[in-house]
Amino acid sequence: MTSLLRFPFTHFSPPVYAALFGLMGMMLGSGLARWIARLTDELCASEILPAETHRSSAELPRWKWLVAVTTGLLFGAFVYARFRLNCQDAPEVQPIELWNYGRIYYHLALIALLIAASGCDVRAYVIPDNITLTGVLMGLGFAVLAGDLQTIHLWSDWNTPLRELRGPYIPLWFKMHPHWHGMAWSVAGVVTGAGMTWLVRVFSKLLLRQAAIGLGDVTLMAMIGSFLGWQPTVIVFLLAPLCAVLVVLPVRLVTGRSYIPYGPCLSAAAVIVLFTWKWWWRATREVFGHPPSLGILAGVALTALVLLLGLLRLYRLIPVDRRSAATPIPTESPPADSSPSEDDPSRG
Repeated sequence: MTSLLRFPFTHFSPPVYAALFGLMGMMLGSGLARWIARLTDELCASEILPAETHRSSAELPRWKWLVAVTTGLLFGAFVYARFRLNCQDAPEVQPIELWNYGRIYYHLALIALLIAASGCDVRAYVIPDNITLTGVLMGLGFAVLAGDLQTIHLWSDWNTPLRELRGPYIPLWFKMHPHWHGMAWSVAGVVTGAGMTWLVRVFSKLLLRQAAIGLGDVTLMAMIGSFLGWQPTVIVFLLAPLCAVLVVLPVRLVTGRSYIPYGPCLSAAAVIVLFTWKWWWRATREVFGHPPSLGILAGVALTALVLLLGLLRLYRLIPVDRRSAATPIPTESPPADSSPSEDDPSRG
């Protein structure tokens, strides 16, 4: 098994194996495009979504190429960054050879699921449970089975004396019971991702009188957490609004859309963290091992959340020419919500 997983990386030069994975990603992306179209068409056919909220399947050829090229580029770039830039190296995480290579395929699966979720959110303003809940089961299941897929351990304290000589404090039972540890860090990621996003829904209902984030985004963050663990998921949560700022205003001014899906912003933040985790961890590892600092971080995040929700209210006041909107969205759809209503009994 180890020989099979490492074969592309030991028999080819970095540009060649990056190209091979890019080609594999393009082939997979072609299938993802059809999956996206089928899922959104089925939701509209079952009247869970209004038919006006998604684009015609006649656009599938263009979607197929867009999704295929995006998947191929991300696959090729990720495996190159993983081995040439050591983008996920953390000194305290030393997986055995099998799972050092297996973790690459684990994270490629996450990238594919993120592309599928983002495609559905862009196409129909919904993130189906077929994608996110399946992803949670995959992330958690492989984490328990392998016991050695974590990007960073459940707890790693770099605030101990002589840490530069002895390294961080890591509970001994992580090494003694790797499968239980795998389950613990994956579950912690699920709870952290879903919990933080759910809090955004609660605060947005209080401040905006409607949910600014959909239930689909909650399950999407749960899926991200199941693959990455709780520390990277916190970074994803804090980084996503910055991704949104770069996209939302231009889309609002150009298309006049009132509803901007947030799922692609969460997915983009997760991909960025996958590509840059080594540097994020070096910059924040003292914070994640120090409960008072975590409390301060939570306070900063809450303050930023209130400010962002205030900006969202201002954003909705921007005048646009509704007649120039590329895709009309019915007023019945929940604003900025990438999933059907939480009261909809037909939702998975």
